[in-house]
Amino acid sequence: MGNILLVEDDPSTRKLVRVNLQKRGYSVSEAEDSHGALALFQEVPVDLVLLDLVLPGLSGVDICAWIRARSNVPIIILSARTEEDLKIAALDAGADDYVTKPFSPEELLARIRAFLRRTYVSAVKDENKIQIDNLVIDLAARRVFINENDVSLTGTEYDLLAELVNRMNAIVTHAELLRDIWGAEYLGSNHYLHTYIGRLRKKLGEYSDLVETVPGTGYSFRSKKII
Repeated sequence: MGNILLVEDDPSTRKLVRVNLQKRGYSVSEAEDSHGALALFQEVPVDLVLLDLVLPGLSGVDICAWIRARSNVPIIILSARTEEDLKIAALDAGADDYVTKPFSPEELLARIRAFLRRTYVSAVKDENKIQIDNLVIDLAARRVFINENDVSLTGTEYDLLAELVNRMNAIVTHAELLRDIWGAEYLGSNHYLHTYIGRLRKKLGEYSDLVETVPGTGYSFRSKKII
C-alpha cells in the first residue's frame, strides 16, 4: 500500500491518523519531534510524509525544506494554523498539500491515495534483484538492465551502484564509499567519487536521477522513480 511517515507532536492526533491509516493497510512510522523525523526519514523507506508545522526543535517548514532537498517524496502539511503566509512558506519549502486541522480522516485518506497513485513507481525487491520501472539490478549476477538491455558497467561502477542500492534511501557518506570501494588510503579523495558518480549516472540514462547528491555529505539511491 505505502509507507507513511507521520510527524506530529500531539498524541491524540497521531493516534487518530495512525489508526485510520493502518485500517486501510498503510505502514506508519511516527515521530513526535524534528529529531525523530529526520532520523526516521533516513532509516526507513518513506512513500509519503504527513507533517505538522509546529514541533519541538526545527519547525515543520524547516523539515519540509530538508526533506525536499533530498527527495521528491510527497509532503502533506497537517496544521491548525490558517495564516496565509504560513501556508505559502510551507508550499515554498516544497510541501505538496496543506490540510487544516480539524480534518476529516476520509478527506485525508483521499488525498493520500491521490498522491500515491499518481506520483511514484516504487522498487520491487526479491532476494537477488531490485526493479524500478524498467531498471533491473541483478545483485547475484552483478548485472544491470534497462528496458531489458544490458548496461555495461565497469567493476568499480557496479560496486558503487551496489553500495548505494544495498543502503537504499539512506545517505551514504563520501568517506564510507571511498573506504568500502577504494580503500582507507583514499579517504578525502572525493574527486574519485565525483568522476565515477558522473559516469554511473550517464550509463543509467533516464534513471540517473535515482542517484541523489547530498551536498557536503555523500549520495543516496532512491527507491522510487517519478512518472
